[in-house]
Amino acid sequence: MRHALDAIPSLVLVTDEDVRILYRNKAARGLLSGEKIYGGKAGDVMHCIHAADAAGGCGSGPHCAGCVVRNSVASAFSGRNVYRQRTDITIRAEQKTLDIPALISVSPFTFEDKLYSLMVIEDISELAELRALLPICSGCKKIRTSEGQWEKVETYIERNVPQVNLSHGLCPACAKKLYPGHSD
Repeated sequence: MRHALDAIPSLVLVTDEDVRILYRNKAARGLLSGEKIYGGKAGDVMHCIHAADAAGGCGSGPHCAGCVVRNSVASAFSGRNVYRQRTDITIRAEQKTLDIPALISVSPFTFEDKLYSLMVIEDISELAELRALLPICSGCKKIRTSEGQWEKVETYIERNVPQVNLSHGLCPACAKKLYPGHSD
């Protein structure tokens, strides 16, 4: 079974009901290393920014009630599978804060009459970056919508950026090009 889990390129964790890590696959071993991995709570081990919100660590702070990882494990222990729940995992790494877009899948399983959760954490950073790219025409500067239509930049921004007010003017280069006798 370990060989099968090690072949999965995403992080795979086996946890107890309190999200304590009992096993990690090869991908998780590459990212989560140190002395206190096994038996440590996932948020503490992964350096979740909210793990330090309360003295009890992961699971005891005010933000923990809305944690997708913790709630997915709770669902698994209630007998429900969680499949690819989208979340951002916010961690501290080398004096900076990182938001890692992820998909969380958790399933319950029983081994030697004990219930566990099998959690898969898929890092979708590359996918999020690709979706953030805005296709814009090199010539007319229109933007292609998700429906494949091309629309003016102004129309796109007004429709997709809440509370924006656009104003128009001319940059010096355009003013000179359009009004050569009236610009500096």
